[in-house]
Amino acid sequence: MFNTEGFQTLKGLTDALMQRQELLSNNLANIETKNYVRQDIDFSRVLSGLQNKLVPQDEGNESILSTARYRDYSGQMTLESEMSKLYDNHLRYTLMVKSISHHFEHMKKALEVRAS
Repeated sequence: MFNTEGFQTLKGLTDALMQRQELLSNNLANIETKNYVRQDIDFSRVLSGLQNKLVPQDEGNESILSTARYRDYSGQMTLESEMSKLYDNHLRYTLMVKSISHHFEHMKKALEVRAS
């Protein structure tokens, strides 16, 4: 029931968003640290890994997330840009949680119909 491709993709994306929240918070905490290089998650790699199932089931999403994590040398961090990324990530996380909730509602309805 929880091993469907759609559910596993939602779970993988939610895990990536949670890890990104930690990275963005760490970036904010180190915004004044000299020579600190911001870190982020490449979601195209996460999606690619989830869709291609490059990682065996027993390793979970950690391997996908470790390959999707990168250091961003593109320029200096600003408080505004990091806060904007943090808020954007929060909105995406909320969307994923609602998608998972919707998935459970469908399963619940299917079970209720089957029981009657």
